[in-house]
Parts: sequence; structure tokens; C-alpha cells
Amino acid sequence: MKRTIDWKQTFWITAGLLPSILISIGPVVAVVGTPSILIWTLSTLIGFAQLFLYAELAAIFPNKTGGAAVYAAVAWLRYGKIFAPINVWCYWITWSSALAVTAALAGNYIVNGFFAGTPLANFSITLLDLSAILPGIKFKLDAIILCSAAIMLVAFYLQHRGLLQTARIQFALALLSIIPLFLLTIVPLLTGKIDLTHFTPFIPKDTTSWSSAAAFTLLMGGMFMAGYITYGAEIAVCYVSEFKDPARDGIRAIILIGVTAAVSFVIFPFTFLGALGMENVTDPAFAAGDPQAAVVKLAAIAFGTGSGKLLTLMLILAMVLGIVTAMSSSSRTLYQAAVDGLFPKFLGTLNHHGVPVAAMWADLIFNLVLLTLGNPIFVVAACSVAYFICICMDLNAVWMLRQQRPSQPRSFRAPDWLVYGGIPVLTVLNLSFMFFGANVFDPNALWYGLGAILFIFPIFFYRHYLVDKGVWPESAQKHFDISE
Repeated sequence: MKRTIDWKQTFWITAGLLPSILISIGPVVAVVGTPSILIWTLSTLIGFAQLFLYAELAAIFPNKTGGAAVYAAVAWLRYGKIFAPINVWCYWITWSSALAVTAALAGNYIVNGFFAGTPLANFSITLLDLSAILPGIKFKLDAIILCSAAIMLVAFYLQHRGLLQTARIQFALALLSIIPLFLLTIVPLLTGKIDLTHFTPFIPKDTTSWSSAAAFTLLMGGMFMAGYITYGAEIAVCYVSEFKDPARDGIRAIILIGVTAAVSFVIFPFTFLGALGMENVTDPAFAAGDPQAAVVKLAAIAFGTGSGKLLTLMLILAMVLGIVTAMSSSSRTLYQAAVDGLFPKFLGTLNHHGVPVAAMWADLIFNLVLLTLGNPIFVVAACSVAYFICICMDLNAVWMLRQQRPSQPRSFRAPDWLVYGGIPVLTVLNLSFMFFGANVFDPNALWYGLGAILFIFPIFFYRHYLVDKGVWPESAQKHFDISE
């Protein structure tokens, strides 16, 4: 791939991570209650600590692209062929599915904000109804899905000319969306519009004690939901093979987006709850992941009324920003996995701009199917479980690679105390959040996630045993010390 970007441009490419917090503020408050700000703070601290471990992973493989799971897969191959594709698959479905969830919100804003009451808004047909077998699962086509698909096509077009061009477009989108969002959350802080009584009583929702089993379960559920967002700054190491100077740009990029995300992930939920109160932030729409009404109410407090259309446009641009971020990273994961012999070979092709267009098309088609599913909570639940599994595998790959490759140069090394003391603690915490908290998010979330992972088995079997006859690609054997 072409080395065309530096750490500053990487920040703008990954800036789509920042508005993703809007989707989760309501659901976390609805589950945990007033201590949600504690959940966001703790989850953000955990996510930030993990970034230094991802930075070391990326430093080991400056010529690979696709994210931490791609680098971690090399360590896991020593313990069984199937572990590597499981790790990468979990990572890919997490970031790829964000396209459908984010595009669905943007499509909803377009239809309700600009086409309400028109024939387009009323258009809807059912393609396949599986609700009798899987409750709530119904493939359909409606105005929101059509607009969402159009937005994803626009995001595809914005990226096909190369990562440097994508960075420039993301910079413009960020100026039009991220800066207003920051003003929206900072102005109430500066003007004294935060009511601290909105954080009382400071105890998990519908419980009487912090030490009760119910409180523990709710806190685990909150940490599970928050981690899906707060751990996302690791996306910065996805572009290592496209950095002009991987040794310098890698650590700078991940720290810059990590610090910015950490500030956002604490200030945003604090301001929303502090200014709006429990009644508004637990509104059914906001609790279901749609922030539009809550943003309009907060804007009325911060700037006054009359800005509804502008705010809708700002949210649409913020969603596009997030879609581009997710597509650029997930497509590179597909590309590198194909090059390494884990995913189908056709995904490992680039256009003349050095863009993995085949992988981008696969992302697009996969998410069009998810859009017709019309059940974003089902998608997020499954992918959250997959993400936590991936995170645990990535973290442990750091110490595994230290054992396997002690003398390999690393432009950055995480502190030893974090590697040998922090990784076991972080692994136990993340597994606890998943096992004890997943079903708080959705009653079948854990099973959805484990079921989603099963799809990689036939995919890997096809590539490795039918196409490659059980032999790894030559580049994988040579560069990553994989032998049969």
C-alpha cells in the first residue's frame, strides 16, 4: 500500500469515532442510571491504557495494515490455525457493522428531516419475514434503508481515490460536524447550565445498594455497552503500512485520537445528563440509540431554539464521518486478511490509488444486507460480543509476541508492568464485562455474538483448504514465520 499519510491526517481519518458516543449515551443511562458517568470514565481509562499495547503490536509489523487483530493473529497462529481467522473476523464484523448502524441513523434523519409526509417516507415492503423463528428479524426495504444505502455509496466514492484524499474530505466533514458537537457540550458547562442534582441519587438504577447482585449486573452491562465505543481509538493503528514514517506516526496518531476520544467520552455524557436530566436522556428514542431529539433539546439550552434543520444536517455529516472511518478501517482488515491467507483471495486486490476496492465492495454488500435486516440492536449486540473477544485476544498477543519474537525491533514498547501485570487484569475485566453484562444489553446478546463468529469457519476452510490446499501464502510464511 502507498505511504501517503502522517499522524495528523490519521487523526482526521479516524475522527468519525468521536460522534459514535452519541449513539450510546442514552442506552447506557437507561440501563445504569445516574452512575453512567462513572461507567464512561472507567471504561475510557481502560480503553486508553489498552492503546499503548496496541501501539506495540503495530510497531512490530510496520508493513501490515488492517488493525490490531491482524497483527495479533500472527501470535495466535502458533496455537492453532483457526485462532487467527477468528480474531480477525471478530474485529472485522465489529467495525464493518458500524456502517449499517450509523447509516441507518443518517437515513432516518434524512427521511424525517427532509422528506416527512412524502410518498417516499411511506414506502416500505417486506422482503423476508423470519420473526416466527427469530423474534424481531425481518428483511425489508423502506425509505430509510434506501437513503442509508445512498449514504454508504457516497462514503464509498469519497474513499476510492486514496487515503490522503480521504483524510482531506474527513477534515472538512469534521469541521462541519465535530466542532459544533464540541461547542454543544462545552457551552452548557461554561454557562452554568449543568444541574448536579441530575446525578442524584448516585446509585445504579432500580437498586438500593451498590453491593447488591442487581447493581453488579447493571454495572457490568454498562461497562459492556460503553466498551464498544470507548475502546475504539485503537483504530488509529489500522493504517501503519500507509504511514510515511511508521515509527513516529504510529504512536503519535494513537495518542492524539486516544486523548481526544477520552475527553469526548467523558464530557459528552456528563453534559447530556447534567443539562437534560434523567427524563430526557432516558427518552425511548435516545435509549434506543437515536440521539436526534436529545441533541435538539441540548442545543436549545446551549444556543436557543430554531436550529433544528441545521442540527439535523450536522448529525448527518457526523454520521457520514463515522461511516468513512469504519469503511476505511474494515476494508483494510479484509484486504490484509486475504493477503495473509485467512479470507477469500479476491479481497486482496488494490486499485491504482492503493485502495482495497474489492474489500470495500464486500463491506458495502454486507452492510446493505444488514440494513434490510432493520434491527440495529441485534447487530450491535452480536458485534459487541465479538469485539470483546477480539480485544482479549489482541491484548494477550502482545506478551505472546514478546516471547515468540524477543529480538524483533519495535519502534515502541509498552511498559513491562502494563504488559505482564496489566494484560491479565484487563483480560479478566473485559471477559467479566462480556459474560456478566452482555445479556443486560440484549437477552440473547451473548448467543448472537457467539453465533456470528461461527460464520468464519466455512470461510476460512474454503480459503485455506480448498483454495490454498492447506498451505499458507508464500508471503505469510516468509515474513511472519508461519510454517506448515
